[in-house]
Amino acid sequence: MDSDEVQVEVWQLGQDEEGRDVVLLRDTQDRHLPIWIGRCEAAAIWMKLRQEEARDIVRRPMTHDLLAAVLERLGARLERVVIDDYWKGTYYSRLLFAVDGNEMSVDSRPSDAIALALRCGSPIFVNERVLAAVGEHASEPDEGSTPRDEAEDPLPRDLDDEQPEP
Repeated sequence: MDSDEVQVEVWQLGQDEEGRDVVLLRDTQDRHLPIWIGRCEAAAIWMKLRQEEARDIVRRPMTHDLLAAVLERLGARLERVVIDDYWKGTYYSRLLFAVDGNEMSVDSRPSDAIALALRCGSPIFVNERVLAAVGEHASEPDEGSTPRDEAEDPLPRDLDDEQPEP
């Protein structure tokens, strides 16, 4: 990990006021980073976050599951995901793999990188410069609530309310 990278977690998955899918990442300082994503990528992330519910909807592995299985079979490991740039409304990220003792970097859409990181149990990082420029400070939920329950929640509609298309 570079010193200018901040580890984040997938905090929320939902839709904005306009119905666009968005994944919200959060760091330990309660800064959050909204990344607007496509419907299929949102479904792929949702399926990993809500595995029990997803099993009833999607019975076969998806592309991100296939890639995780291929990596394992080849002896490669996804070391981390880094969202390292933001330009003209678009985030950019890299997948960093360990392959035969070497590190290999592959460019990726952040949504695919997040979906794969969740499947591989790999950490997600954001470049501090990106987080400082685009991130926002998150409010902490009240005791007993989840971030999705908050009145000030920037994601008024939760993707859990809708089932992804099989």
